[in-house]
Amino acid sequence: MNQQLHGLTDQQIQHFDIFGFVIRRNVFHPEEIKKILFEFDRRLASTLSNAASTDTNQFNNWPNRGPDTPYIASLLEDPRIYLPSEQLLGNDAVPVHSNSNSYFEDTGWHPDATERHLIMIKNVMYLQPTTGERGALRLIPGSHKSPLHDELLRIGLNSVDGTPSRFLAESGIRAEDIPCYVFCSEPGDVITFNQKIWHAAFGGYTDRRTCTFNFFSNPKTAEEKEDLHGQVEYYKTSRKLLGTDGPQYHPWWLSNPKDSARRARWIQWLEECKFIEAGNH
Repeated sequence: MNQQLHGLTDQQIQHFDIFGFVIRRNVFHPEEIKKILFEFDRRLASTLSNAASTDTNQFNNWPNRGPDTPYIASLLEDPRIYLPSEQLLGNDAVPVHSNSNSYFEDTGWHPDATERHLIMIKNVMYLQPTTGERGALRLIPGSHKSPLHDELLRIGLNSVDGTPSRFLAESGIRAEDIPCYVFCSEPGDVITFNQKIWHAAFGGYTDRRTCTFNFFSNPKTAEEKEDLHGQVEYYKTSRKLLGTDGPQYHPWWLSNPKDSARRARWIQWLEECKFIEAGNH
């Protein structure tokens, strides 16, 4: 696979920096989406039969690095995923999380992260067509940067753990009417966004499907390292809160059977930073 075909242009990198996200269309072909959906269906059935999966969660989710989803697991080492991530974060970027998700309700406005220094990005594929009325991801451009990011926190736009947004409740404004970009997509499209950007999805429906591949920058400064430590501590508790089914770093993936140098570097970093310990318990 020609890696140069899958890199971001200078304009796309500028778009990501300014607006907080970048979109690539038709990254994966229909036959590849069929493979993803086959593994997704099988793994979802297993998750639904797991006693740990309950109706109290906003969604069912599981890590992608297991032997029951080998094709999805391979996508972390596909240049269509890792190459743009490394362009945005540096060649030493690492995929910390990679999950599949089946949602069954709307997702209110929120950022995935509020860290000031560490840069974290999420690559997302929606596995069904989305529109503004049917589950499309919405993003507030530029909200990954202050002062806009902080102002949205201050007014209470965020909706967390099912609690309604204070701002929306007090203003009478509908969540759908917040000014934003609506990512209408087809299976095979990929959106990459800074995890500090404010985003939401409305018009939710049962079994709204995504695959995600999250990369972190390798911290260099003391402030970045402190942010990373906070992420490790948060991850220890968030897995239980989200009801994640299975270990993030499956022994099958950690065995690195093809002796991938890139994966070996990732594993070493994840071990040194104690993510493997946090993600497998």
